[in-house]
Amino acid sequence: MKIATQRSGLSPHVLRVWEKRYAAVTPHRSSTNRRLYSDEEIHKLQLLHQLTEQGHSISQIAKLDNGELMVMAQQSDELTPIAPDSGSAEIFVERAREATQVFDMHALERVFDEAIVQLGYSALLERVMVPFIQLVGQDWQDGHISTAEEHAASHLIKDYLARTARPFTHDASAPCCVVATPSGQLHEIGAVIASSMAKKMGWNVLYLGPSLPAEEIAGACIHHQAKALCLSIVYPLDDPHLPAELERLRKHLPAETPIIIGGRASFYYQKAINKIDATLVESMPELRQTLDQLRTIEQ
Repeated sequence: MKIATQRSGLSPHVLRVWEKRYAAVTPHRSSTNRRLYSDEEIHKLQLLHQLTEQGHSISQIAKLDNGELMVMAQQSDELTPIAPDSGSAEIFVERAREATQVFDMHALERVFDEAIVQLGYSALLERVMVPFIQLVGQDWQDGHISTAEEHAASHLIKDYLARTARPFTHDASAPCCVVATPSGQLHEIGAVIASSMAKKMGWNVLYLGPSLPAEEIAGACIHHQAKALCLSIVYPLDDPHLPAELERLRKHLPAETPIIIGGRASFYYQKAINKIDATLVESMPELRQTLDQLRTIEQ
């Protein structure tokens, strides 16, 4: 209920009325009788909230499916959502890129808000955030945006994900996943996205931030009895100290603690990653699959 209200913008009272009186959604119940909403149901609640704000009666639209609601939303002058087809994520990425190039952080945040409504949270992370960050990095290297613009976009993403991932709170018995970047790795947005993904999947996430020595990361994993360690390696591509740093990390960690490593620079250190028997993931879907398998083992 808490997550559904925060993501849809509805109050708990309104949400209960819409469920009971109008059967707008029918969430499943957990063994402790807690409501469990799917991404599709939350998407529907977001659309219903948007349309009722525009004057539509909930009694007339509650039984419509998401496709029909999106057609209605597309006809609104206030917001013209993009249908969630295979190309829509690319459009959001391009709009986010354009907002960054004109230094409009408010417009950038609106793009992310619309992407959540149209695509869902996981797709925002996997299909919008990741390619957008890669484009921002490339635009900065090519001189199309300034360092200030690159930093502003990075800080907004970090703040945005911190706020939107906050509702994904789980009980203390959920396994702990530590997320960080090794010493010398100062770019942390990839780690922030991985942290948000793990939270959504039910992990208790301990995010340590960028550029931490191996001993500090290992100490946090041991103290919190982490069941997984995720590392992001983005830049630089040729740090001569990183292989030794990874070896020290493996040495200080319990042997059973799995290490998952991703990021666009991780392939340049594949030999070192193989040496410490870490799992190299090439994409966010692969990270999600790896974390899901570890959760299954834990359960």
